[in-house]
Amino acid sequence: MTDKRRIFAVVLLAGLLRFPGLGSTPPGVYVDEALQGYNAYSLRLTGRDHYGQAWPVVTKLFGSYSSSLYTYFSVVPVGLMGLNPVSARISSAVSGILLVLLVSAALSPLTGLIIAVSPVFVYFSRGAFEANLGLLLLVAGIFTSQKAVRRQAFLPWGFALLSLSAYAYHAERFLSLVFLGWFSWTARRAGLATRSIIISLALALIIQTPLLWLSVHPAVNTRLHELVIPGSPSQKVVAVVKSFGVYFSPDNLFSRPDPDIQRSFPDLGVFYWWMVIPFLAGIWHLFRSQPLSPKSRLMLILLFLSVIPGSLTRDYFASLRVLPAFFSVAWIISQGLSWLKVRPVWLGMFVILSLLELYSNMVLLQHERSSVWNYEYRELAGFIKRHPDLPVVIDSSRAKPVYILLAFYNRFPPLLFQSQYPSSWLKNYYSHPEFDPDIEVLNIHIRPISWAGDIYRDQLLIGDQLAISSAQAEEHFLELVAEFRDINGHPALTAYRTHPQSKCRATQSTPSSYCRDNIR
Repeated sequence: MTDKRRIFAVVLLAGLLRFPGLGSTPPGVYVDEALQGYNAYSLRLTGRDHYGQAWPVVTKLFGSYSSSLYTYFSVVPVGLMGLNPVSARISSAVSGILLVLLVSAALSPLTGLIIAVSPVFVYFSRGAFEANLGLLLLVAGIFTSQKAVRRQAFLPWGFALLSLSAYAYHAERFLSLVFLGWFSWTARRAGLATRSIIISLALALIIQTPLLWLSVHPAVNTRLHELVIPGSPSQKVVAVVKSFGVYFSPDNLFSRPDPDIQRSFPDLGVFYWWMVIPFLAGIWHLFRSQPLSPKSRLMLILLFLSVIPGSLTRDYFASLRVLPAFFSVAWIISQGLSWLKVRPVWLGMFVILSLLELYSNMVLLQHERSSVWNYEYRELAGFIKRHPDLPVVIDSSRAKPVYILLAFYNRFPPLLFQSQYPSSWLKNYYSHPEFDPDIEVLNIHIRPISWAGDIYRDQLLIGDQLAISSAQAEEHFLELVAEFRDINGHPALTAYRTHPQSKCRATQSTPSSYCRDNIR
């Protein structure tokens, strides 16, 4: 089989693992996905995000700020397909497939195959994860800049891609600057014209200027401050060193899922268990191959640099933050397979076994983690849409930012939110990381339920089983009108209608002020 046919087969496999069921696996929509999609919807209709900021450099998130490039890449899909889970996720899926194509052509079809089937790359390609777009742009920038050593005209394009990746995800802000410096040095050593290097750096600086300017705003870096490792300087150094090693643990790489259950398949690690042997073989092969080739040196530099953003945070193992490092690990695995000279028939058997594991975990993902992905909120949104005249209180004591899920599914007009933020607030858009989960829009009130007052108004109360127990419903004469279940049919949310008159008649001996004022 020729390389072109191998590449086609690998890319086709990558597409088959990323596109089918994109809107239903993962089930539901996570709040970050809903925000990305709804902001794309808002930008398409109004040229502003749902807060009213025109074409923001970074997007206000729930208590912090997030990279906005993925949102801009989603504007066209949302415009073509409407606002739905597929249009919100398709930019990530396409990024994953293009990464496989790029790697297969630039490195080898075998490396492309490892990336095509590995759980970490499949998973992050099936959700609206901006880090997946950042990885594609970073790798494209690295390969293009490396090619400029032989063809000078590629240098500006490589530097532009590296700078653009900084707008996609936090880790790429650091990595892009490091590799801009690295490739400027290697270009100088390779004898490229000083004028070409200066022009390329100037272009990179122009692209990154808005982001660099915002980096001095403390509010924009709120999320980084929240994640920083606590303790004295010496304690931080020890913690960083330990955390750095965690990302090279075979247990974490080949067995244990990500501790954040929203960032991995239920029973799969970053890579499959059988890949540990070619990974170790690849390391041994690189150790014996001295001196290292420029390509090998570059991949190892990427590996170790990419772990730094993850090791500086307090999370034990955050796979999303070190995604470029796993790209290098995939390359090492492919090097090990080549060095071991694994026969195609054996490799095919391992790939088939991997696909079976992957399929079973996609099924498990739907059934074990539907509530993690807010599966029940789609039905809730439809229910609220059918009751536009009745006030609705949705308990927010434990809930995520529910409003963005309702806005996403019901396609609320962005002006409903934009009108709540005056121009004086927007002038300091990048200084407002705070987030108030209590929101009122249309007939919907998202806040904790007030048992002292809400039961005396004719309205709907919605919450989970901890928010409204069956005993409370009986005590306050609440009528169960709807249940919103997870994918397995288990109740996740319940909707009750209040009956103020019945409650007041039951408390005639000690009537509340609500009964005296409102019930005749």
